[in-house]
Amino acid sequence: MASALVTARSTAPAVLAGALSRPPPRRVDRLPRSVSPRTAAARPREAPSRRRLAAAEEDGTATTATTSEGDDEEEIPQIEIPERPEHVRVVDAFLPAADAVALRGVFDAHNDDPRRVHEYRFVWDYWHVPGQYTQLRTPAADYFPKEQFEQLEDALLTYAKETLGCSAMTPVWLSNYVDGMRQEIHADVPHGPFAFVLSLTNWDKRRFTGGETFLLRPETLDYWRGFETSSVVERGAVVQTVEPEFNRLTVFDPRIPHGVNVVEGTRDVREGRLVLHGWFRDLAPHFSGALTEAACEPALGEILPRLYEALGALPRARGVVVIRVNVDANGAVTGTEWKADTLVPAPAPNLPDPTEVRDAILLEIAGTFMDAEFPAAGAPGAVTMPFEFD
Repeated sequence: MASALVTARSTAPAVLAGALSRPPPRRVDRLPRSVSPRTAAARPREAPSRRRLAAAEEDGTATTATTSEGDDEEEIPQIEIPERPEHVRVVDAFLPAADAVALRGVFDAHNDDPRRVHEYRFVWDYWHVPGQYTQLRTPAADYFPKEQFEQLEDALLTYAKETLGCSAMTPVWLSNYVDGMRQEIHADVPHGPFAFVLSLTNWDKRRFTGGETFLLRPETLDYWRGFETSSVVERGAVVQTVEPEFNRLTVFDPRIPHGVNVVEGTRDVREGRLVLHGWFRDLAPHFSGALTEAACEPALGEILPRLYEALGALPRARGVVVIRVNVDANGAVTGTEWKADTLVPAPAPNLPDPTEVRDAILLEIAGTFMDAEFPAAGAPGAVTMPFEFD
C-alpha cells in the first residue's frame, strides 16, 4: 500500500463555507505554551454528500448536535480542533530510568580517567563551521553496545510510528558541548518532518551556563500580525528555550529556525551538554490493535481520493498533520485524536483568517474519517494516518 500522504495545493483563493469562530487578538507577551483544543460538531453521517464545515464554539466548550428524522435522533460526534499548531513537544522521562542511566553510564565509563587511552577516546569529530556550528559528535550506533543501542532505536521508532506517523529516522548522533560550543540559528528542512533531541546531560548538576535548545516562536515568524506598540518585546517573547534535562525527549518542527545556546564554564566533557539527536522521517500509516494494513486498504482506498480532492480545493498550507482513528470491534469509528500538527496556512492575498483555514482542513480530515467504515476485526484497533502539505 502506498504511503498515505497528501500534497494539498490551492491554485486559486477558496472561500471557506461555514461560520468558523475567530479568536480575539493575542498579545505577543502572553502566548500560551500548549495547544488549546476547541470543539466543533462533526458532519451528519446520513448526508455525507451535503457536508458543510461545522461552526466551532466560541467559548471552547463542546456542542451537542442531533439530527432528526421522525422521532429518531442521532448524536453528532464532537471533533476537537487544535487552535494552534504544535511546533515543539517535550516528553520527560522518555526512556525507562534504568535504560537512560545505562546509556549515560557507557559515556562515563569511556571517560572515567582523562589519562587512560582507548579506542573510544578517538571517535569524536570536532565539527566546526565558522560562525555556525561548534560541537563534538560521533555516530551513536558505533559508540554504544549493540543491545543498548537497539533498545534506544526501538523506543524512538515506536514513538515515531505511533505518535508522529513516521516509519524511520536518520542515523542518530551523540554530541557533546563544552566551553564555547554552540549551534547558531538555522533550520533543518531537508532531513525529515520532525527533529528530536534526547538528553543524557546531568542537567541538575551542571557546571556550565547555556546549552538550551532555542527556537523562534511562530509569532516571531509572523511578527507584524500581532505587533502592539504598547508591548515591550524581550527575548522570552521572541524565542522559546528548552532545557536539556536528563532523559528528556524534545521533538520539534525543524522548519522553525533554532539553535543551541553557547555553553560556558566547563572544558571537561564529563560535565558538558551530552545529547542524542536526529530526525524522524518517511511518513506512513501505522496500524495497531486488531487492524492490519491489508484489511484496511479497501476502506482507505475508498475515502482517501475524495478527501484529497476536497483538501485540494482549500487554501494552501504547509506542514504535517497526524490523526489517529479509533475503531471498535465492528469496524465503526469511535473517535479521532490529533497526534501531531505543524500545519501553517501559506500566506496569500484575499484569504480568510489563518485560523479558519486550519479549521477547514482539520475538520475535513476528521469528518471524513468519522464517516468511514472499517472491516470488523473482532477487537478494537486504530489507524494513525499522516498528511503532508506543501
